[in-house]
Amino acid sequence: MIACSNPPGQHGAKIKTKTSDFCVRMIAKQKLKFYYSNLTESKLRKLYKNALRYGGNASHNLVRLLESRLDVLVYRVGLATSLFAARQFVSHGHVLVNNVKVTICSYMCKSGDVFRVAPKAISSLAVKTSVLNSCFRAPCYIQSDYKHLIFNLIKTPSVNDIEYPNSMCLDLVMEYYQGLN
Repeated sequence: MIACSNPPGQHGAKIKTKTSDFCVRMIAKQKLKFYYSNLTESKLRKLYKNALRYGGNASHNLVRLLESRLDVLVYRVGLATSLFAARQFVSHGHVLVNNVKVTICSYMCKSGDVFRVAPKAISSLAVKTSVLNSCFRAPCYIQSDYKHLIFNLIKTPSVNDIEYPNSMCLDLVMEYYQGLN
């Protein structure tokens, strides 16, 4: 008796199709969108266009722009447990950038900017627990003072400074947007 790899019946043999190049690129773009707190398509497309304006590698520029967003920086220093919580933390006015209250999550910080927790939010239980329970500390491009909850963006982050949890292929994301234009 010969063993067959397909199950018996009319619908047993499945035809496996190869995923298209477009599908691979779109999946890479979706991974990036969901990694950065479910960015909208229009915001990601705008960041892509801005990344093309700068000289050098466009995918590295895209990462620099994404990592310079205020909500991402708040998450990176451990003031929030997730990017969604960081977005809410910023939009509720709990963060001061250069001593000015900023409620725009997508605010682009520049090197030299100082961001801190607003004085009214320092006593917040959520801030204290997230800082105390934080298993990670600020990345190398952020100077941190956890005692006073003041943080300084020393330099713009590079691709090497960011550790992605999964295989994120930024070149496929760039190819996706190049194909749409």
